[in-house]
Amino acid sequence: MRDQLMSLLQLQTSDVKVRELETAATQLPARLDPLRRDLAKLQGMLDVEKAKLAETEGWRKQQLDLLEREREALKSAQSKLNASKNTKEYGAANREVENKRKSINDREAEIKKVTEVATTSTTQLASRDKDVDGVRTQLADSEAGIADQLASITSQLAEARGTRDEARAKVEIQWLKTYDTLTSKRGYAVAPVIKGVCQGCHMALPPQLNNILAQMKSIETCPRCKRLVYRKELLEKIIELPATDSTPAAEEPKS
Repeated sequence: MRDQLMSLLQLQTSDVKVRELETAATQLPARLDPLRRDLAKLQGMLDVEKAKLAETEGWRKQQLDLLEREREALKSAQSKLNASKNTKEYGAANREVENKRKSINDREAEIKKVTEVATTSTTQLASRDKDVDGVRTQLADSEAGIADQLASITSQLAEARGTRDEARAKVEIQWLKTYDTLTSKRGYAVAPVIKGVCQGCHMALPPQLNNILAQMKSIETCPRCKRLVYRKELLEKIIELPATDSTPAAEEPKS
């Protein structure tokens, strides 16, 4: 039974390693999510601003076209003024000229304001374009780094699964079923006993059970959490256990 207990511990160690690597492989790509969200947000804002600038430029072009027509209309009005034959015609032509000049001045002032705003927006967009490119470059570099890490983890995971399969092959069927059931219910199946206390649920074991564990002739379970238990100090003399004793942090048993 001692050999079976050692095999169960080796299996648990391998299982813990596999789960850690599987978790890492799953969580690693998610590290890029904040950066992707930032890039999407910045790109969205940039697209909106570019659309507004394009709309402004379209309006400015229309106003320039209208301004050109008004200048032509002013020339026509001035021709009428010069060709006036009487006071009435002169007055009408003069009012038309003044109206055209005022309309031209107003439109030129408005175009000037819009041009200044468009120039400022263009400068700001160029700066924000650089910011977006910077985040995009950062994301690309991060994706490359994550890909390298994921490749390494995938390789380690394949090796760890192979080691786990070898460990499972050494455990007898009856104990393998018990191990799998406990692992699915409790998170881990084998817990050390230190100074008479089960480290899986922190329950003090009955003295008689503690004495049975000392003989290492059978595999026993904790009366409370039902995990397979062993005397830590005795097994350490036989095999070198990992610092974690192949056991995750102690927890209260699930009902």
